[in-house]
Amino acid sequence: MNTFLQGELEEEVYMIQPPDFESRIHPNAVFRLKKPLYGLKQAPRAWHSKITRYLHQIGFRMSKSDTSLYI
Repeated sequence: MNTFLQGELEEEVYMIQPPDFESRIHPNAVFRLKKPLYGLKQAPRAWHSKITRYLHQIGFRMSKSDTSLYI
């Protein structure tokens, strides 16, 4: 199981209202996500993008043989 800190979404992602949390005023409304939710398929990509930018800013570089290793 993987857990990710909140990254930033690069594309617009919408979700329907969860069961038992529907708005009585706007029952057909959808939510636009600003941050990825746990389990969202974009979450790993958003987190990797955010950590890669930060590591490059502080002088690390990505290994050519393993993209999860920074030197």
